[in-house]
Parts: sequence; C-alpha cells; structure tokens
Amino acid sequence: MRDFGDPAEQPVTLTLNDTAMVTLLASPESLEPLALGHAFTAGWIERAAQVEAIELSHLRHGLSVRLSVAPRIAERAARLQRGGPSVSSCGACGVAEEAQLMFGLTRLPAHPPLAADALQRGFEALSQGGRAGLHTALGLDENGEVIFSGVDIGRHNALDRVIGAGLAARAMPVAVLLSSRCSLELVQKSVRAGIATLATLALPSALAVEVARACELNLICCHRGRRLELLSGGG
Repeated sequence: MRDFGDPAEQPVTLTLNDTAMVTLLASPESLEPLALGHAFTAGWIERAAQVEAIELSHLRHGLSVRLSVAPRIAERAARLQRGGPSVSSCGACGVAEEAQLMFGLTRLPAHPPLAADALQRGFEALSQGGRAGLHTALGLDENGEVIFSGVDIGRHNALDRVIGAGLAARAMPVAVLLSSRCSLELVQKSVRAGIATLATLALPSALAVEVARACELNLICCHRGRRLELLSGGG
C-alpha cells in the first residue's frame, strides 16, 4: 500500500513562449522560482525582468510552466537547448556538448567563506526544516540566517529554487547550504548566480572541486555536520 506521505515527483516541462525547452522530474509545488532559477542557470535569461509572465498549466502526465519572453531571448535560448527532449533532476545528464556543462563559469570576486558559527545556524535550520525524501537548499546571509529556501526531489532543482527566489528579490544569498553531495552542476549554478559560498553535507566530486578552485568559489564539505572542510576558495 502506498504511503501518501511519500515525496511527490512529476514531469515539469519548462517552456519559453511556445517552445518546450526541457522537462525536469521535480516536486510539483512552488514552480515559479524553479522555472526562473533554471532559466537563469541554463543561460536562457540574464535577469528576472526579462520574464514578462509565468503561467502554470496541467499536461496529460505532468505540469507545464510557460515563461513569456521577448522573441530575441527565446531565439538565443533555443541555441543553448539541451540535446535530448528531457532530463532528470540530476540536471546535466543529456546536454549536447561539453561546453554546456561549463556555461557561465567565471572567476568570482574574492570573498571570505561563511563563518563556522553562521554555517552552524544554517545547520540548525536545515535539521528543523528538512523533509524526508527531499533535498533542501538554504540561501543564507552573512549571519547564517535563512533568507530563501528551496525543497525538491532533486538537489539541482532545490538550488535552482533558491536562485530563482534571489533573482525575483534582486538579492542573491551570500551562501547556500545543500542537504546533498556536490557535483559539477551545483558548482556551475552557484558560480553563475554569483554565490560566494557553497556548503554541502557530503564529499563533492573531484571535478566539482577542480572547477570550484578555478572559479574561486568557497566550497565547503560539512561531513554530515561532524566537521567543516574548506576545499576551495578562502577569500
């Protein structure tokens, strides 16, 4: 018998005007920040103001989120469209070219990593607000206070939700704490958003560390809250 407390997961198709760009497997709640964040980290848009409207509708087997943009923006985004018709919440699987994995990477301005006591406040919020079976991304300010939160079946989607909220508010968090391990795409998304510190609970991949160091991203492995290890950056 199915437990109705299980996390929900549905295909969510993101559309620019009338062009379906990608289908994600995602949690079906609060899709506007997810759509906005993904559109930004995928390079379709540069700022929230380029999206004129966001409309949600039901498809036969999932949901659709339509972002209305100027034709020139849609045309540019089409050139960046992923090679496959859909991708999972793992994000980067299915891109057409290696260059798409590195899109938006740049060297960040030097900035000290989030202080340990501030990160501890983030841990406390994560432990209190975490949901079984779902990933949580917390956008933190300099003091470790939560200013944005993203919860999703996919860790990449959870981060996109925080980035989308930051775009809408015109204020990115200085750090993100993620209840997951770190892969390359999480580094790419954080760097593109200009987030100075990315902290994850488990060891990142070697490629994620290599790219984080090249971009001067403060990458912290939290070892499930037992200890903090700064793997790149340092201000």
